[in-house]
Amino acid sequence: MAPTIKARDDVDGCGCLECRNIEATATRRSVLDALVWSVRLFRSYPSIVVFAGVIILANRLLETDAINVLPMPAISVFEILTGFAFIILIRAYVGTIVAGELTGNPVTRREGLRRSIARTPALVGVIIFTVVSVLTIPFLLVLPLLVLVGMIPGNPVDLLGFPVVAAVGGIAFAVPFLFLLFKIWFALEACVIGQYGPLKSFRVSWRITTNYRGKFFLIGVIVIGSALSLFLPTYVPGMGTSLAPLNPVLSIISSSVSELLSIVWASAYAHIYVQGVVS
Repeated sequence: MAPTIKARDDVDGCGCLECRNIEATATRRSVLDALVWSVRLFRSYPSIVVFAGVIILANRLLETDAINVLPMPAISVFEILTGFAFIILIRAYVGTIVAGELTGNPVTRREGLRRSIARTPALVGVIIFTVVSVLTIPFLLVLPLLVLVGMIPGNPVDLLGFPVVAAVGGIAFAVPFLFLLFKIWFALEACVIGQYGPLKSFRVSWRITTNYRGKFFLIGVIVIGSALSLFLPTYVPGMGTSLAPLNPVLSIISSSVSELLSIVWASAYAHIYVQGVVS
């Protein structure tokens, strides 16, 4: 059975590392060590690569003209299913396997898929709550600034200039947006590995990021890694005009590599979640 790893306060009985079968070395790994460990994990569980490869192949097919032979409703359903599988099911599957490895209780493919599917309703709740939170709360925080600007006589753009107004507005929205995104980053892992409900998953994630000593370094790594993963598919094909004939091939390769790297990050997130709840 896939293991469940909860916070110490939520464990019945002793919550020490020995009782949880978690080695102390696992709690001392840095973010970089967790990434290296995740790459090694893929060699032990080729099902992760196979599972991700099928979804990545489906995403590449969606980018070709061949998919246009299907009716539009079928294409939309296909896109929703591949997006759901990649964003939710893969991360849940990888998180379950990571929990099994860190507790010395290896998880089979069937157990991993079973846990992922069983947690799907709660994961959907986490995703919905995440989207609503990171979009609504920053807007509500910026709203007083917008009201204040509206009370100023004259056009703020004419008074201060468009770059200044755009920078102030962007920072006012981006800072709480990124802060909230970081604080609830491990809610998916809490939902799958800890089997918490959506709201409890957010509270656990908030506590992990508050207590994590390397949180400032961690958020930097997360932002840089995620940005590179998103930027790579658009940058590589346009590196030089001499490679123009190869741009379609480079685009396919870079997009696939970017998505595969996101699976490595998912494994690292699961590892960091376990470190946070058992520390």
